[in-house]
Amino acid sequence: MSPDTQDLLRSLGETLERIAPAIEKLNSEPQGIEAPQPIVEQAQGVADQTVASPAQKRLLSFEDQLEVRSALRKRSIPELHQLFAHQAFQSDKGIPLEAWLAAGGRARSDLWGDGQREFTPEVRKLLDTSGAAPIIRQDLEPILYELFVREFPAFDMFAKEPANGLTHTYQQITGYGDAQFMPELGTVTDDKGVYNRETTNIAILATRRGVSLKSQFATIQSGSGFNPEQLELTAGLRAIAHKMQYQIFSGHSTDSGGLTSNELGVYDANAFTGLRSILNTVRAKNVDPHDNSAVAGTMRTAWNQACVEIMQISPGRPNVIFMSPVDKEVFDAAQDANVQYQNQLVNVAVGVNTNVVNTVFGALPLFPIPGDAIGAYTAVSPAEEVRDSYLLDMSSMSLPYLGSEGITTLEIPTGVSGQLTKMYIMFGMWGLAVKAPTYSNKVRITTS
Repeated sequence: MSPDTQDLLRSLGETLERIAPAIEKLNSEPQGIEAPQPIVEQAQGVADQTVASPAQKRLLSFEDQLEVRSALRKRSIPELHQLFAHQAFQSDKGIPLEAWLAAGGRARSDLWGDGQREFTPEVRKLLDTSGAAPIIRQDLEPILYELFVREFPAFDMFAKEPANGLTHTYQQITGYGDAQFMPELGTVTDDKGVYNRETTNIAILATRRGVSLKSQFATIQSGSGFNPEQLELTAGLRAIAHKMQYQIFSGHSTDSGGLTSNELGVYDANAFTGLRSILNTVRAKNVDPHDNSAVAGTMRTAWNQACVEIMQISPGRPNVIFMSPVDKEVFDAAQDANVQYQNQLVNVAVGVNTNVVNTVFGALPLFPIPGDAIGAYTAVSPAEEVRDSYLLDMSSMSLPYLGSEGITTLEIPTGVSGQLTKMYIMFGMWGLAVKAPTYSNKVRITTS
């Protein structure tokens, strides 16, 4: 064994030893769970929707979370995959699905139909089979979360909060009211903030992955040195990251007229509405960096004007600009005549170091979102093909969740489906709550 391999194994062993006590807590079935009771149908309006009961899920304490994430944040992606493979291989881990549902409170039971929703035949058979109950792998959640944010770093920048129902209800602030000067013995003038009651759907995003027993045996006996199960789970992780970041930036869930090619965004009734539609206001700015008269500072000027719009009407403070990597390259290329190299990089998320642009709020980092999450569409004004860039105050928005704030894994043992295949269902339940739209803005960038 080479010295490098020995060092890697020693390092992984130290990390496993460090996080093992916290991980083991997630394998404990929550205590004091009563048998699920029939749920009485209630009105599901905004004002009287079902309220989540206190969750009994066995959670890590704040200190344990910091310890686990601190240990995992220092590991490279290959090391995280090895840790995940090691933990996934452990037998007799996890808790029964029905116990997990019962421990999640009313909201989780409602979303899953109190365990009676239309599961796939494999999962339904598993629930009816004694001796195959421990299938929710909570012990994998911390490692999956870290792997997930490596695929989707922006996810880590959004605050997470427990959802309060099938649809998460929240107060959206549109004005902060006023205050008045008064005489010494005068009466204080009443005022108040202006709020809208808004909701966001808590969507279930899931994928089922697995490999046949034959493939597993063939890999082991051939000495190939790779894990097909791990490769498939990694692919599932990337699929969820891609779909989630696309929905946050470009998705829509309420207007069936939404398309990839218009400003509503592609329609999916099972998802939630994203930023392309939410930030489509009269305050949005437009810029054409490809115009013959465009100069190196054209895009910076547009971002600064969008910031001025925020500063004039709200106390919001955007702290990042999310954009397509295509438009990021256009901006960087425009600076080449003046700047030979970028030496003022800032770290904005795990694995993301980028340059900044000066605005009235100071230096804002330019955060490129990989893939097609921020795609092109035809705007109404200007009637041209554009891509958005988003100037966001991250303190004014959150991702409400049910279950876990990251990805949860449902393990389906070999043979349950009648086939010699071991499968995993990876899923998350999230929405998007933009609580102060005036704190953020967007700039439409012409594509050509």
